[in-house]
Amino acid sequence: MTPAPALSSSPGRHARAPSLSEAVLVPQGTIDDAATPTPFMNGHHPAPSAAGDEASVDPSVDLAEHHEALIGDEFRNPANVNKQPTLATLGETPFADDGDEAEYHRVIATEVVKDPQFESPEPILQNALVLLDPKIPDCSFLIEAGKKRGLMIMAVVPKPNVDPNKVGSQAGIYPTAEALLEVGMHQVYEPPVGSKFDIVECAANLKTIESQQNLRFLGVVPCREAAVDFADILGALLGLTVVNDLGLASARRDKGLMKLAVSNAGLRVAKYARLTQGDGSDVIDAVEELELQYPVVVKTPRGMSTMDVFICNDEKSAVESASKIVRSVGPDGRKVQYALLEEFIGGEEFAINLIASPTTPRGVQVTDIWMYHKINSEGTMVNTYQEIVDPHDKKYAALVQYAEGVARAVGIKYGVGHCELKAKWDEKKNRWVDPVMIEIAGRLAGGRKSIMAEATIPGWHPFDAMIDAHCGFPVRMPPSFRPSKTAIQVYVPSNKEGILKSVKGADFDRLSTYHEHAMLRKVGDKVVVARELMSFAAFVWLIGDTASEVRKDAMRARDEFVVEVEA
Repeated sequence: MTPAPALSSSPGRHARAPSLSEAVLVPQGTIDDAATPTPFMNGHHPAPSAAGDEASVDPSVDLAEHHEALIGDEFRNPANVNKQPTLATLGETPFADDGDEAEYHRVIATEVVKDPQFESPEPILQNALVLLDPKIPDCSFLIEAGKKRGLMIMAVVPKPNVDPNKVGSQAGIYPTAEALLEVGMHQVYEPPVGSKFDIVECAANLKTIESQQNLRFLGVVPCREAAVDFADILGALLGLTVVNDLGLASARRDKGLMKLAVSNAGLRVAKYARLTQGDGSDVIDAVEELELQYPVVVKTPRGMSTMDVFICNDEKSAVESASKIVRSVGPDGRKVQYALLEEFIGGEEFAINLIASPTTPRGVQVTDIWMYHKINSEGTMVNTYQEIVDPHDKKYAALVQYAEGVARAVGIKYGVGHCELKAKWDEKKNRWVDPVMIEIAGRLAGGRKSIMAEATIPGWHPFDAMIDAHCGFPVRMPPSFRPSKTAIQVYVPSNKEGILKSVKGADFDRLSTYHEHAMLRKVGDKVVVARELMSFAAFVWLIGDTASEVRKDAMRARDEFVVEVEA
C-alpha cells in the first residue's frame, strides 16, 4: 500500500489535524516525518505544487479497499488503534459479507457497523398487593395507601358473602365482592361457588393471574384474625421473601402454641393445659396438676373477638364450658379439637400495637397502647370502653419491653402486631408491672384502633407503614408516638334480649367529643345482652383534648342509650 504524502503548511494557513483514517491507515513513520519541521533555505517556504494545496495535503485512503488492514497482516499501525475509542464485538467482521471469521475483534467506534441485535424486552410488570379477607372500614385506608405507591390492589375473600340483606356495620365487616369493588378495590378473588377455600389452589390461581396480567405481587396483608396464618403461607406460595417466620405461623394463631413459643423465649405466660375430653372430664386433673385456684379461664384455642371465652368460678362451670368447646365448630369455622384451661390473671388488660420491619430502629416497635376498661359480667370480662395512653410514659415501660419480646418470640418480622396482655399496678414504683400475655396476632387491631391512632399521633400513618412493611419498603417512623389527644372507643350495650323495636340515645353526634359511630343492630333485628364484641348494639369513637371530657362523653353514650324490645 502506497503511503500517503506528508502534510505541509502554506503561508497564512493553519495545518489541519490528521483525520481518523489517516491515524489508522497511514504508517507511523510517515506521520512522524510529517510532524518533523522541514528546514527552509534562507527562511523561505517552498512554493505550492501546481495541483494546488488540497491535492498535496489530502492523505485520505478508501476504507472499503483497505478494510482488511484493521485485522490482517497489513495492519500497519496497531498502536494508534489502541488510542482510539473502540467497541468490543463478537462474530464475523462487519466490513464485508465475505470477510474472514473472527471470534473477537475491535472496531473503531466511529465506523459504521451492522445494527446490534437485542432480545425482545420483557413486559413491564405492575406491582400488586393482596389483601386477605378485608373489611370495609380498614381496607378503604389500605387501598388509598396502596394507590399512593402505584400498587394494584387485589382482595382475596376466603368465604364470599352473597347475602344482600346485610347492611351497615355487618355488611362492612363481611363485605360482598361488589362492595369491595365499589370502595376502590381493583380485583376480587373468591373460591369457586360451593367449594371451601384452599390456600394452594388460591396461590396457583393468583400465579396464573400474575402471569397473564403482567403483575408482580409484593406482599400479602392479613386483614382479620382468621387470616393471620393464611397470609404468610400464601405469601410463601407466591414466591415472596417478605413473610413472617413460617415455622411459627401456627403460633401466631393457636393460643396454645402461642404460649409455648413465648415461654420458650423466656417470657412469662399464664399456666395452661389442653383439654381434649368431649365431656370435660379432664378439667379436674388439669386444675390439680397446675395447682390452680378458681376462677379459671376456659377458651377456644383459635377464637377471636372475645368469643368462646369463659371465666369459671367453680368446677361445674369449667366442665360445662370445656364440653361446649371440644369437638365443636369454632368462631373461624374450623372444628375445635381441644380447649384451653388457663390460670386467671388479675390486673388490668391492655392492647399494644406494634410495627415490624428490618428498616425500623429496633426491628419491632410499639406504636400505641390502649387500656381496656372491663367489668366481670355474664361469665366473662365485658368491655365498657378502651382508651389510648402514652407509650413513652415510664409507667408503661415494662409493657412495651414485654410486648416487643412477645412479637419477636412468635416470629413477627414484617407488618403489624396486636398484643393483648394483663398487668398489675405497683403503688410503690408508680408503674405497671408483671405483664402476662393473653394473645398476640400479626394483624391490625380491631375496633378502628389504627384509624384513631392516625388521628391522634402526629406523623404516624399506620396503613402506609403496614403496606411498606409487607412490601419490603422502608417504613417511615414519626419522631414520637406520644398522642396529642385522647381517643376512646365506647362499647354501647343492649341490656335486654328480644326483637329490637325502638332505640333512644342513638344520636351520638350530640356528644362534644364525637368522632364516629357504627350501629350493629337496626329495628327488627334480634338483640342480646352484650357479651362478645359483636353482640353490642353500637360502637362510638370519641376524640378530645382532655381525658376527663372524653371519659364523660363515654359514660353518657352508654347510660343514655335505651332499647325497647319485644320477646
